Amino acid sequence: MSKKRSKFNDIWCNQSELGKSFGLSGVGIGKKLKEVGLKGDDNKPTDKALIEEFAKSTPLSDGTPFFMWNRKNVMELLQVNGVEKLDPKEAKAQSLVKDWLKLKRHFEEAISGFEEEMIYEEARDLQHQVRKQGLTARVNEILRTKGYKDLLEE
Repeated sequence: MSKKRSKFNDIWCNQSELGKSFGLSGVGIGKKLKEVGLKGDDNKPTDKALIEEFAKSTPLSDGTPFFMWNRKNVMELLQVNGVEKLDPKEAKAQSLVKDWLKLKRHFEEAISGFEEEMIYEEARDLQHQVRKQGLTARVNEILRTKGYKDLLEE
């Protein structure tokens, strides 16, 4: 990744990425952006959001309108308005659970042994990440509340 791209991604993010810090989905964070006046009823950034650089237009390659959000500025504004940020370890645990459930869904939809083997490899990598970050107990707890078995034994 180029240095310029990395710097851009350090500053700007999409709604889904922004929501992770608060334990919210992209749609959930969108509702919060509306509450603080950064998104209008048309689901586009308000003039204020664009002028004050809370949001930036970054159209997709096919010309579809798309907007990125200034991670730091938006997070500060949301926190000032009472939206609580998750502890970074909790945010990571929730992200890992989401990744695990996505892998599980892909495995269920796999139609070839090759696909299954690739998914098994990704699952092993994910389990390694969970262990390495010391999040086994928390990830398992979240999975159990969602009605799933433990990701791995402690």
